[in-house]
Formats: sequence, C-alpha cells, structure tokens
Amino acid sequence: MSILVDFWNELRYSTRSLSRSPGFTVETVATIALGIGINAGVFSVLNGVLFRDLPAPDADELVSIYQGVEGVDDYVRSGVGTFSTAEWRAYDGRAETLSGVFGHSGPTRTTLGGEAPREIASAIVTCNYFDVMQRPPMLGRALAAPDCEPGANPVVVLGYELWNESFAASSQILGQSVELNRQRFTVVGVADQGTYSASPYRAGYYAPVSSASLLQPNRPAYDNDNWLWLYLIGRRADGSGIDQVRAELGVIAAQIDRQTPGRSTTFEIERATPMTVPPMIGDMATGAAAVLMTAFGLILLLACANVANLLLARGMATHREIAIRYSLGASRARVVRGLLTESMLIAIVGGLFGAALAFWSFQVLVAVALPALSPPGIPVFAWDISPDLRVLWFAFGLTLMTGVLFGLAPALQTSRLDLNAVIKQDGQISARGARGGRLRGTLIGVQVALCMALMIAAGLLVRGLYATYTVDPGFDYRNVAWMSLALQDAGYSAEETDLMRDRLMQEVATLPGVEAVAYAMQEPLGDDRMGFPVGLPGGSEFELRRAEFNPVTADFFSVFGIPILRGRTFTDAEIASAGSEDSARPVIVTESTARNFWADADPIGQTLLLNDDAAEVVGVVADAQVSALGQVDPYYVYGPARTSEVLFVRSRLDLGATASALRAAARAVDPALTLQVRSVEDNVAYFRGVSGMVTTLGAGLGVLALVLASVGIYGVVSYAVTRRYREIGIRMALGARARNVLGLIIRQTMRPVAIGAVIGIALAVALSGVLSGVLFGVSPTDPIGLVGAALIVLAIAFASGIVAARPATGTDPSIALRCE
Repeated sequence: MSILVDFWNELRYSTRSLSRSPGFTVETVATIALGIGINAGVFSVLNGVLFRDLPAPDADELVSIYQGVEGVDDYVRSGVGTFSTAEWRAYDGRAETLSGVFGHSGPTRTTLGGEAPREIASAIVTCNYFDVMQRPPMLGRALAAPDCEPGANPVVVLGYELWNESFAASSQILGQSVELNRQRFTVVGVADQGTYSASPYRAGYYAPVSSASLLQPNRPAYDNDNWLWLYLIGRRADGSGIDQVRAELGVIAAQIDRQTPGRSTTFEIERATPMTVPPMIGDMATGAAAVLMTAFGLILLLACANVANLLLARGMATHREIAIRYSLGASRARVVRGLLTESMLIAIVGGLFGAALAFWSFQVLVAVALPALSPPGIPVFAWDISPDLRVLWFAFGLTLMTGVLFGLAPALQTSRLDLNAVIKQDGQISARGARGGRLRGTLIGVQVALCMALMIAAGLLVRGLYATYTVDPGFDYRNVAWMSLALQDAGYSAEETDLMRDRLMQEVATLPGVEAVAYAMQEPLGDDRMGFPVGLPGGSEFELRRAEFNPVTADFFSVFGIPILRGRTFTDAEIASAGSEDSARPVIVTESTARNFWADADPIGQTLLLNDDAAEVVGVVADAQVSALGQVDPYYVYGPARTSEVLFVRSRLDLGATASALRAAARAVDPALTLQVRSVEDNVAYFRGVSGMVTTLGAGLGVLALVLASVGIYGVVSYAVTRRYREIGIRMALGARARNVLGLIIRQTMRPVAIGAVIGIALAVALSGVLSGVLFGVSPTDPIGLVGAALIVLAIAFASGIVAARPATGTDPSIALRCE
C-alpha cells in the first residue's frame, strides 16, 4: 500500500513540476508524440498486412499450408507452394488434426458480362470454403460438395461489394444467371459483408473449382493431377497444434510420394493472415517490414536522444532543488524514481497523443497510397489497418520502453550531486559534471548520426525521383496504347484466340491516326516477366545467365522507336512459323546482351542457347529500360510471335480517341469482347508515383530528423551557455572578444557534431543498398545525394549552435560575475 501512496505522490509532484514549465513540457511531449505516433502508425499498417488474422470466427485456428515438391519434372506450378486438386482432396479427407482444408486459386481476373462488360477479380475455391471459414452467406446458400463434382452445373456466390455495385443489392438475384467469361453461371448466394477472399484482394464472386475449365480454358488445372494451382488453408481441430498438423500432413505426403517414384515433399505451415503468400514472398515482405520499422525506429531513437538531452539540461538546472531533497533525507533511489516518474509521464502523454494522431493519419495515408501504388490494371489491395489489441499492446509497450530509454540516463546523471559544491553555490557540480558534458556530447553525436543517415537517404531518394523525370528509357512511350488480350482466360478457345487476334490487328491497323501496330508478351515497365537461362554452345551450366525473354511481332521495335543497330527484324515467314518445332528459332538481342556474350565480335549469325534450344541471332537492338525505369537488363532476348498477349498501338490521336476507336474495333470483331485500353505512359507514371511516394516519405523523415536534431543542439548549447555565464563573464572581463567566445562555444559544439556526422555518413553508405530498388537510375552511393545531404545537416547544426550561442556575445561581465 505504501508503494502505491509513494507512486501517487511522485505522480502528483511530477505533474506540478511539469506544469510549472509549460514550454519544456510541450516540447518534450510533442517530440515523443511524433516518435511514438509514426511508429505505431507504421506497425498498424504492417499488422493489417502481415499479422492480422483472416476475417473469420476463431481465425487463430486457420493455418496456411505450402508444399515444396522435388524430383518430378512434369509438374506445372501455377504458384510456389501450391497443390493439385487431387492433393487437396487427400489432405482434406485424411487429416484428423484439421477439421477442414479448403483450396483457392488466388486472385483470378475474369470478365463480368452484360450491358457494360468489365474486368473483376474473383476467387476459384473448393466447395468447403465457407464451411472452413465459418462465414455463411447472408443470402441463399454456400457452395455445396456436388457443386465441385465434374460436370456440375456452374454456380457462383457473389461477393457483397459486387452484389451492391452491379446488381443493386437485389435479393431477386438468387436463381438468376450471370455471364462470366462468356459462360452462364447461376447465382446461389451472396457472401456476407465481412467475407473476403483468402488473398489480399476482395473477390467479386466465389466459383467452385469444377468451373475452372470454364473460367480458364487454357489451364486444365481441375482434373490434372500434375497441375499445382491451389493454395491451401486449414482449420485446426480442437487441441491440435501446428507441429501435430505438420507431422500428420507429412505422413499423408509420404503416402503420395510413394505413388510417384522420385518425388519428395516438404511442408511449410504458418498462421493464416491476409498476406497469404508462399514463404519466399512472405520472407521478402517481412524483410521489407523490418527495414521500414528500422527507418521509423531511428526517428524514435532520435526523439529519445532529444528528450534525454532536454531532461539532462532540466535536471542540471534544478540541482539545488534535488540537493534540498537529499538534505531532507531522500535516498538516491527515491530521487531517481521521481525523475523516472516524470519521464514516464511525458512518455505516456506523448504516446496517447501520438497514437491518436497515427491511427487517424495513417488511415488517410493508406487510403490515398494504396491506389497510387497499385500497378496499372491490378485491383487495389483490401487490407484492414484499423488498430486492434496487438497494435494497442505495441503502442503501450513502445511508450513504456521510450519512457525508460530517454529518462534513465538523465535521471542517474542528475541524481549524482556533490552537496558541498551545491551548498557553496559555485555553479559547478563537482568533477562529475564532466560526465554530464560527455553524456550531452554523446547524445548530440547520436542525434547527428541518425539525422545524417536519414537525410542522406532522403537526398538519394530526391535524386532518384528527379532521375525518373529526366532519364531516357531508350524507347518512345508517348502516344502508345496497349491492351491485354488474355482471351483464353476470358473463355475463348486456342483457335478462337488466334483468329480473333489476327482479325483485331487487321481492324486496328486501318483505324485513322494509327501509325504502327504490334503484339508482344510483355509490355514495357509492366509487372509480368518471362525469364529463361541463356548461354553459348559448349559452355557449362555454371556459365548460363538468366535473360528476360519477350516474344514480339516484327513491328514492335518501330512502335516503340527502338533502333535496330545491326542485322534485321523478324521476317513475315519467321513470324508465321513462330512456335513451330520444325523451324529454326531466330532471336534479336539487345546491345548489352551482344557485348556480354561476344564482346567486339559480330553477333549476327551466332548461335545462342535459349532454354536449352539453339537460336540464331538475326539482329541487335539498342538497350532500353523495359523491365524497370533506370535499369538496363544485361541479358534481354526478343523472339518471334505471330500473336501474343498484349496489343500495342502507336497513334497520332490522344489516348481517349484511340481508346474509343480500339473498343469499337474490338466490338466489330466480337461484341462480347471486353478490352481495357491503357497507355504505356501510365506504366512510366507508376514508377514515378512509387518513387514520389517513397521520396515524400523519406524526405518527411529526413526533415523531421533535422528538426529534432536542430532542437536538440539548440537546447544543449543554450543550456551550456547559461551554465557558463560566469566563466564567459570572466573571459570577457579579461579581454576576450565576442567572436572569441562565440568561436569557443561553436568549436566545442561542433566536435560531437562532426563525430556524429562521420558515423552517420558511414551508416548511410552501409545501408544505402536497401534503397536501390527505388533509386531509378541513381547509384546508392551517388556523390551529389551524399554530399548535398551531409552539407545540409552540418549547416543546420552549425546554424543551431550559432543561434543558441549568440546571446553569450552580449554578456555584460559585471552582471555575469554576480550570476550564480
């Protein structure tokens, strides 16, 4: 009971003490609020992406299951860690540690027909999806086992959002048919508003796995035991742990392995989260999260160093008060506890303000950032970043840690007093005052080092953003529109697809304003990649390189203005026979590829091994930044394609007019054909948008760090000037000039600043490689970014010292000598 009374008394005393210094209190609380607020906000975002449970009852029982299969060459893997339909049935029917296992294909793009056809994201799921998730539909029924049998009538459960947007939330939709990828599906239910797919996207509808052949006729996944396409999520049975689940699934996997000689299966089992992805991608996301939290953690550390310096200055200024408490019998532990109570009070108030600010501001930030950061044509992620108990505990723990972190060292330092020196009022704190000076210098050095690292990162990001607007990508992206033609995914057969692509190209080529038309598998600066191992005949497997490969038609290079440096483009005969096993494969390589393989020799006519197949080089084109802005692929190969996935059109008309003409041409080919027309310029704008977002964030952190460091340096120098008032008076009485006094103070101030700057530069250089992914065309050790940011930090630190030390030059010696 006495402990609680003592704590209450210390709390009341700290509150009165802080209320007598409103300027100090506001400054420290605001500093801590910023540090805790941005860290709590970032953790709230990461929690919604990586740690939050799926929106389902008893979601902690849900686990994601991934498998690795080795020793079998003829498996078709639609995704890392996926399963075949037969494997899903085996695990769902035999695993006693799991009450149920469902499979889903991940987000699937399909076309919703009607008067205004449009692309939507959907989910192909096993028919126990709603049972395992324990989220029954709000209207109608869930998918049932007969719906997933071969030959079953195609049915669908609509997602709540699609039901609202496209069907006016009508309950009459049950039993009606909808057109999906040119196929008719009967609506049997409408999902509850809180039901989302097990992927980061909101599903427009849920279709049974038996309909996969209707929705994706080019992927015979459903009845092919060698097609790994389903991600599995299971619900643990009562009392079953993850280790037990792993052991039982291992036994079932061993039985499956024995049926296929040479096959070996391994498992990864994790708690299911909205970021339900294979472990490889999950590790990357976790690594990115660690980098992000480290960057924001530096801001919190900087804020703690700042407040620690302010507390140290405040404690040294109130040494007489502390000495009186000692003389009245207070123990050092009691004094330290009182000072820690004051720092904890600052941390708690700052944490409350910071958490409230973070939860509001980051909701707005994510709502704005997610659409901007989503690649063109990709649905916006549906993540819930609202705070939950995990976020609240994180904010609470961070607050307590912060209070101890910035309060302990000043409390211990302040409690070390020489009572004789204080009683004599000689303005000194015995020899231990030197330790306080070293501590203050160390804290300044820490602040400058952290500030320097963040400012250099911000400087590099600004340089990278500038480069995205000034870099020449090596191809002309203006006035080029493109359309994705995944026609087989939209329900067209292979024969229909080839015929329609040919007809569409003929229709488009005759449109007014069209200058050139071409097909390719990948659009420049898009999110799709196709890589193959390449090498020279006679080389070892260790000499193989990974090359980006893009099948294109002959006019692709004229559409994008990529010059042919040597040789030629593909002939009509080569285009017509593309894909034929009887014809030799011609390829066109980039300038870098030719240089890396044949140095100064003529590459025309040379043989290149592409995925173990021999190909003849018929042309060399100029390098172009088609994979990422600011980056030239060292190995890039173009092959011939009669038609391919993406149609490109260069037109003299603006995008709106071109898009209208292209849609009209598509309707002339097939009235049900739905095409999304986009500009290649949008892909460039996406890179600029990502760079702009990251740069804004990095620059904001850098400026915040600079402000915190400036305030800290100003506070420490001001305190030092105040404590040395008598010394300064004596120096000036003995003939020292104002500039001598100012120079003395600045030299002593800049010493820890210089040491911190050197450490900060080294830290920034060591960590700059982390930024390479968003420094489009700029080296992580770019001298302009490094030197420019470093000079700004040193200039601001110098200016802060000048402003704080300036009052010392006007000291009246007669007044200073009478000062305590």
